[in-house]
Amino acid sequence: MAPYPKAYGLTGGISTGKSTVAGFFRKWGVAVIEADLISREICQKGQEGWKRIKEVFGKEVFDPDETLNRKKLGELVFSDEKKRKLLETITHPLIMEQVRSQIRKYFDARQPLVLVEAALLFEAGFDKEFHGMIVVTCKSEQQLERLCQRAGMGKDKALQMIRSQMPLQEKAKRAMFVIDNSGALEQTEEASKNVFDKIKAKKERRTPRWN
Repeated sequence: MAPYPKAYGLTGGISTGKSTVAGFFRKWGVAVIEADLISREICQKGQEGWKRIKEVFGKEVFDPDETLNRKKLGELVFSDEKKRKLLETITHPLIMEQVRSQIRKYFDARQPLVLVEAALLFEAGFDKEFHGMIVVTCKSEQQLERLCQRAGMGKDKALQMIRSQMPLQEKAKRAMFVIDNSGALEQTEEASKNVFDKIKAKKERRTPRWN
């Protein structure tokens, strides 16, 4: 009998190391769906996300060739909570529609485990759709430093982005599994492998929504 298909959400705070952990799972044969890649695809010129953003936010967040300027859009929404939430009402349903479609395809292809890497699964209320949630954490000072280095931004703006998300401690409380990415890479890989082994051994009984 084929393994019961499982879909888990992989989340955490911005710059806590979700992509690093996703890379480990991918190495172990797990199908990984990246919500950020889907977000970029739906915002390509002519796509539904692109159309909706243009209708709501106007030309100010687009380049002269009508390409969405993600930096301008980010600066706009992270300085205005109402606009950020408005953007999320546009993008989140479109992203999850694609996520569900990809999960169904993986399940049809008899892929036993699918991991969805996304930053805002709890915030958007999509965590209930998965068999379980994996949260990647690190120390708050590490998160701030990593974001500043990765995005090349000052501490004030980085803190603004971090605080726009659900507190990391709250996500960890609601998780089925927590992976600490505060230490060496080898430690993170060991912790990830431990979670991977537990998920493989876990007997799922709930029918996934995507069937």
